[in-house]
Amino acid sequence: MAHEFLLKDLLPKALKAYNFDQSIDKERVEQAYRSVVGEFIVMLTRSVSYNTEKSTLYVVLSSPALKNELTYKTNDLCSAINNKLGDEVVKKIVFG
Repeated sequence: MAHEFLLKDLLPKALKAYNFDQSIDKERVEQAYRSVVGEFIVMLTRSVSYNTEKSTLYVVLSSPALKNELTYKTNDLCSAINNKLGDEVVKKIVFG
């Protein structure tokens, strides 16, 4: 007698087993950041990287004034990114 499994149940387990889930989370967070901040800030963003182990998003900006402004809005940005993702994935944002 064969067991029947739904793909939607097996796929997350397979992704986690091969550590693809972290890569997918990383890409989703980076895309959510770009969507939340908009094109203008994306143009002034040098790099965006997400550390899955620390649940931290690292953003390097080309404008010190923008860095200062966004630092004050870190909590709002975290909330907006997490709302976009539908889960609390980002716990901290570090601007550099």
